[in-house]
Amino acid sequence: MRSANKYLACLAITISILISGSAAYASFTDPVGTTTQVTAAVKSSITTKTVSAAVAATLKQFSNSSSYDLTGPSTYGACDPYDSEALALSPKPCFFGNLHGSKTIVLVGDSNVGNWVPALSIGLAATQYRLAVFGFSSCGLADLPYTSSWGSLYERCRQWHVNVPAAIRALHPVAVLATSGDVGNDYSDTVWANGVKKVFAEATLKSPSTKRILMNTSPFFGESAVTCLTVHRDPQDCSLTYTPGSGYYGAALTRDKLIASLSKATLINTNKFLCYKDACSPVIGNILVYSDIDHITIAYSSFISKGITSAMLAALK
Repeated sequence: MRSANKYLACLAITISILISGSAAYASFTDPVGTTTQVTAAVKSSITTKTVSAAVAATLKQFSNSSSYDLTGPSTYGACDPYDSEALALSPKPCFFGNLHGSKTIVLVGDSNVGNWVPALSIGLAATQYRLAVFGFSSCGLADLPYTSSWGSLYERCRQWHVNVPAAIRALHPVAVLATSGDVGNDYSDTVWANGVKKVFAEATLKSPSTKRILMNTSPFFGESAVTCLTVHRDPQDCSLTYTPGSGYYGAALTRDKLIASLSKATLINTNKFLCYKDACSPVIGNILVYSDIDHITIAYSSFISKGITSAMLAALK
């Protein structure tokens, strides 16, 4: 986490999901791009110079109270312990994909799990897999000594890390898929990587056949994409550029490789769906990509569903 309060911007507000017992599911209706369409859109995104009418309309939607419904974290809100001590003590998943699937894939992490829920829910719907999501907004993926001195939220985070591995194991998943947002400077790469390794180890305890999969860290912008694009109508004025191996995002991609190596996990390259030639645009294929500084919109997650799902299914082999 960039700081102890970094994730507090992700508030648990309006939730547009259907609830059934401890499970929740959502229907995603945004267009899904073909491999060719996504590749072309990402490539051309770094030269897009104007905000289209469609993106402008989306930006206007973020001015009303229901805009949270357009963001990834809204998809699993019913199962998010952010405002619930009960869910920290007894984690419950939200289910997506093929709800009647014979096999389960678990997606676990902080609010960035919402970046991939729409993509995988759409992609897995016609497969044998259901997706069980354990997401805790503002709680880092790594199992580290988050202390009560940081407030009740981080006490719940500590409790969740104690209890979520057993909840995951109870589902007997074929794979545990993990993701996390920005780490920042609070922890060294090695400390963070070992904290994630602990999550994988405990979630797959006594189940050596369970696949371990890690998603790349998503780009982290210094300013909300919505805020920036409202002022700057050239998407390149709001884009993120990075140097591989250094700086925030370049270093994060290197840290991902360390995590995957220590955890014996397969690393999925999600960067290629978001950036081209070390530049990440907030607008791709006439779609607003980010709802804030690092959360992907439901519309864009849906658009890249085929690519994300194919990469995940390949990691199962």
